[in-house]
Amino acid sequence: METLLPLLAAYAIGCVSFAALAGRIKGVDVRAYGSGNPGATNVGRLLGPAWGRAVLLLDILKGFLPVLLLAVPPSGLDSGGHGPIALAVVLGHVWPVTSGFRGGKGVATFIGAMLALEWRVALPVLLLHALLKRVTGYVSVASVALAWLFPVALAAGRLAGLHLGLPASQPDPRAAWSDGLLYLGLLAVVVTLRHAQNFVRIRAGTEHRAGDRVPLERLEQK
Repeated sequence: METLLPLLAAYAIGCVSFAALAGRIKGVDVRAYGSGNPGATNVGRLLGPAWGRAVLLLDILKGFLPVLLLAVPPSGLDSGGHGPIALAVVLGHVWPVTSGFRGGKGVATFIGAMLALEWRVALPVLLLHALLKRVTGYVSVASVALAWLFPVALAAGRLAGLHLGLPASQPDPRAAWSDGLLYLGLLAVVVTLRHAQNFVRIRAGTEHRAGDRVPLERLEQK
């Protein structure tokens, strides 16, 4: 129970869909238009940039606070117990039991978890994410890159002897590959799989680019 309760709490927090709430306020089912994804990007395209930014911030906080405040008992895989919480809250966002397991893609919630785990690594990775989004024009490409860059950068920093993570990583560099990084790797896999259809659309030339906004009546209903 000492492990299960924090994980269930993190998952339940992840299940809260701010995108769906924003759509309800505006009278639009965000799961029925655009990409059909209940996330900040689709909300921004459907309801406008201000609504998209609000959902983005709330989804980031949704990932940040549980990782900062909750933890499971330390293990050989995570000495701080925060990696499982990060995984649980993102899984709640991606596959929420409250919405028939039809959730978002987990990127903003992953960003929040990243910032709580190690903001000194997260901020440069976020800058690279923004640069890649600007260069490619695709949020999906930048998002998948971000999901993999964070654990790789964190592992590299630990192997270089830097005390990174929440709490500080163990001094033995061999622990860098086990101390919470397994959970971050699993998160990267989840984010990548959730963007599979985006890459199909990129190949077909039908993927929306960053900043696109299509009038609601022109969007294909799902």
